[in-house]
Amino acid sequence: MFQEESLCQAQDFASLRPLCYDESDSTAYRKHFRSFLVEADLEKVWRVYTSISPKDTWRGDMVTFGCQYYRGDNTITYLNDHFEGLNIGQVLFMNLRLLGGLINIPVSHEIMEVNEKEYYIKICYLEKGAAQGTQWIRFSKTPEGFTRVDHETRYRSNSRFRDKYLYPSLHGKAIAEFHRHIRDRVYNTIP
Repeated sequence: MFQEESLCQAQDFASLRPLCYDESDSTAYRKHFRSFLVEADLEKVWRVYTSISPKDTWRGDMVTFGCQYYRGDNTITYLNDHFEGLNIGQVLFMNLRLLGGLINIPVSHEIMEVNEKEYYIKICYLEKGAAQGTQWIRFSKTPEGFTRVDHETRYRSNSRFRDKYLYPSLHGKAIAEFHRHIRDRVYNTIP
């Protein structure tokens, strides 16, 4: 994606625009939903989700972290650079590996909201990607004192086949890998 789109300098990244879910055209989007249970209290889970580095969340067999552009200070950070925590305006670039790496697909998202009062994160896809839409990650306390993490995605692309048959399975695997890495960090973090 970087070379194809001439993304070489910070100002090139700044020109990318999010393509979020458009509620007024809701019938054009498909919905994907998964829920995860983390056996830890809500505050701890929220703290880990909003502070863990992308290199630690997107480090699996399927999705790996490439770099991050931050609109707030017009900087690009890479795998081993210091991470300050989740912020609005962070644009993440990842690589989706399929068939053992025979197929590699660039994926990019922008953090649109980090709502500490209502415990949710809103992420949108970027223009020039294969899909457009929004992901919401919502956190709630269970009666047992654990945390339920709901991951809802509204998406569409220019391929009905892709949207109906490929996206749900691939997206489901990618987000399961993402949430598993964060859950493992939660369990290995001192309260």
